[in-house]
Amino acid sequence: FRWCGAASPACTMTTKFKGLKLASTKGAAHLKSLMRTQVTQLIKHERIETTLAKAKLLKRFADKMVTLGKKGKKRHYIQASSFVREPEMVDKLFTEFAERYRERDGGYTRVLRTRRRKGDNAQMAYIEYIDRPDEIRVPLPPKTESEKKEIHEKFLQDTTRFREIKMMGEAVAVEISAEELQTSVEDWENNKLEADDEDVVEIAELDDPPEETASSKGENK
Repeated sequence: FRWCGAASPACTMTTKFKGLKLASTKGAAHLKSLMRTQVTQLIKHERIETTLAKAKLLKRFADKMVTLGKKGKKRHYIQASSFVREPEMVDKLFTEFAERYRERDGGYTRVLRTRRRKGDNAQMAYIEYIDRPDEIRVPLPPKTESEKKEIHEKFLQDTTRFREIKMMGEAVAVEISAEELQTSVEDWENNKLEADDEDVVEIAELDDPPEETASSKGENK
């Protein structure tokens, strides 16, 4: 993964892989192989440093492997074995990680920005598994069932309130539009009546014969 200048446009190929895009020169097969290697190393060392773009993509696969380990069935073991390269790391998923993250519903990894890489100035980042010794930052404890229920109820209340406000806003907008339309019609009718009255006055003034003055009488004679 590298940045290529405008002088060599052929080497800049954007590869789509599971919803994310990375500039790759070797295609999606190489990117998948890279993700398999990095997931295996992350399970083994539980913290690695890579570029920020790779860390964000790696987080999705690392969390998915833990989810498979927590499910613990044979077909899940086969799925994990088809992605993780070392059998020992697959066993670690289904034993140590499954026990460690039994109370968590997700968010097994974190990404922390670190530095700019010398040379290409790429943003580097740590990605690590949480709830383990020697963490960079202590995570929040897992939420209890009552806290989850309270958060869900608050979400439903906020959603209901938002819908009510939206419906009220639409109703007010329709009402305002109707009032503006009625006002516009009344103004137009009033202006039209005033214009008709002015035309009648002007026509009436033109119909009246002009008064004859003394000079005009003499001219007529």
